[in-house]
Amino acid sequence: MNVRRFGALTGRAPHATDTSFLAALYLATRPDLGVLPVPRSVIEGIARHQQQLQVEEYTQRYPAAETWLLTDGNEALGRVVLDWASDTLRVVDLAVAPHVRRHGVARTVLGALQDACRGQRTMALRVRCENTAARALYAACGFAIVQDDGATLELAWR
Repeated sequence: MNVRRFGALTGRAPHATDTSFLAALYLATRPDLGVLPVPRSVIEGIARHQQQLQVEEYTQRYPAAETWLLTDGNEALGRVVLDWASDTLRVVDLAVAPHVRRHGVARTVLGALQDACRGQRTMALRVRCENTAARALYAACGFAIVQDDGATLELAWR
């Protein structure tokens, strides 16, 4: 499958031409790197390396996962990684570009996934405890905390 609908949004497989967008998106999800007292080029190098490690980890932990670049038909808006391999849909990663955060992108994606899962499977995801905006979104979408390890929360929707 080359294209997937997420409500009004389209998901497609990332292309080589999306590398710059995906690198910037990863860096935007890592505000901790922005406070390092080093030149921006060093931060970008660290982010590229950590992004590659993330891709390798996802591939190892979720070999059947699907990665979708989220678009509105024209512009790249984010990325979602999904693992449908069990009776629970795992949202491995959901990242939205800073300029469209709080514009309904993540809510649209989650709503479409909930529609696909309703009555058939649960959904699960992890979120960092300090990510209050994402936590509020997930709570509003009906996700409940099932585990708290102090750094991250495991959430489920049934």
